Amino acid sequence: MEISSINSAADARRAFATETGTGAAPASAQPSSKQIHAAAQQFEAIILRQLLTPAIDPLMSHGLGGDSKQNGGGGGGIYGYLVTDVLATSLSKGGGLGLSRMLEKQLTPKGAVSAAQAAATYRAGELKP
Repeated sequence: MEISSINSAADARRAFATETGTGAAPASAQPSSKQIHAAAQQFEAIILRQLLTPAIDPLMSHGLGGDSKQNGGGGGGIYGYLVTDVLATSLSKGGGLGLSRMLEKQLTPKGAVSAAQAAATYRAGELKP
């Protein structure tokens, strides 16, 4: 196995294609708007999860001001993670902080139209007399 430095995304694609034997990926391969939207929502959910964890952990570990180290866990940490995860994912899907829209806009190649923009343009065209 040869070890070499990777200096660009193209080098990374070539190295991956060589190791997996799949051949080189086309340089023009762009993610679809659905993939960009999903990635932006997932990233926003991660950020929300990081923000919500300190707020939910005390509630799940024996109430406000409770110290789970002194009183024994009781599984509150697991439920706290599940509550935080579901809440962060739901907030992100519902619009969240608006971070996913900004990320989607930044990740969409110039000249490309996002699904939301296409739908809004289509509806605007329908409403004209």
